[in-house]
Amino acid sequence: MEIREISFYKQFRCTGGDCRHTCCRGWMIPLTKEDTDRFGHEKGRLKFSLLTAVSQKDIVCFNKGSGKCPFHNKEGLCSLQLMKGHDFIPEACRMFPRFYRNYVKFEEHYIDPACMAAAELLLKNASDLKLVSYEGTPLSDPCTCNEDDDLLDKMTDTRSVILNRLSGITLPDDLNRAFNDIYTYSSRLQQAFLKGDTGFLSDCPFDGFHAGEDLRIFPFDTSVLASLMNTSFYHNRLKRTNPFLYRLCRLYFDRYRSIMNSSSSWDCAVRDFINDHKEAVHYCTAYYTYYLYLYFLKSFEDYSFLKNAALGMIHTNMIFMFSLLLSLDEPGSYPQSLPSVISMYDRRACFNDEIMNEMYGCLDRL
Repeated sequence: MEIREISFYKQFRCTGGDCRHTCCRGWMIPLTKEDTDRFGHEKGRLKFSLLTAVSQKDIVCFNKGSGKCPFHNKEGLCSLQLMKGHDFIPEACRMFPRFYRNYVKFEEHYIDPACMAAAELLLKNASDLKLVSYEGTPLSDPCTCNEDDDLLDKMTDTRSVILNRLSGITLPDDLNRAFNDIYTYSSRLQQAFLKGDTGFLSDCPFDGFHAGEDLRIFPFDTSVLASLMNTSFYHNRLKRTNPFLYRLCRLYFDRYRSIMNSSSSWDCAVRDFINDHKEAVHYCTAYYTYYLYLYFLKSFEDYSFLKNAALGMIHTNMIFMFSLLLSLDEPGSYPQSLPSVISMYDRRACFNDEIMNEMYGCLDRL
């Protein structure tokens, strides 16, 4: 099978106990039937520890409370892996942050930026994001039952054209125009498919497409950001499960409330931040580019063209806002702090359908 792999995929190395934001904290760890069967064959104290760690109320998992996994030791390492080896730990732990999408014709391999080391690699390679293709054995089962190969080819080609549209953007107005083009195009594509016009990708290609509207999609206005921050994205429980993200949220609600409640103050803060950090828009563009690599073809499975494109714009704006606020609070911390912002934000916003649906609904304000 053809394997399409992000160019920095093989550069990834887990930093283990040196990681500042371990993946063993802040979210549930789902368990497969193979995981629970394997654990069930253990005996003695280990079996008791495994049984008491497993929750089965809503989903079979470790870490139901989303604090720290009970097997995460004081050195920042997995005690299960140290005791029983890598093959013994849950499948989710063995795979993360590797991200596979098998479309039968080809499989794509990425590293999820919810991992600190992966986010650092993304930023390190921000100027050269590309796929490397080779023949290999797939590492995952097919992610779709859609057999429309022609549609898949057209969507893959469209993604390439959109990514080319994003290439080289370093100014906020240019990114806003690109977001307008992608947002409007995705909206028209969504409407066409709802009407049964499956030929829209051929009839109206993205190449050369320009939106007639001029929505403010980057950076968002304070009213849109307020709407996003008042979803269930923020919760007091973050103080325990994701202390870094909790601190970022409190910067928004408390310390810089005067800036975030005033459009003029926010616009001034944006101008100053971009003047001081001219690479900021470049990193935002790289983040959204990588998001499209990961999720644009998801519409081949669920036909949610607008939602899948727009969520990436939301995530880009939220990461930009948090980076700006953290830079105000810790002058000189940007861009070194950006991998932490990306990884901690992604863990909260990109793996929770309820939060993503709420956030998507906030775009009505546009």
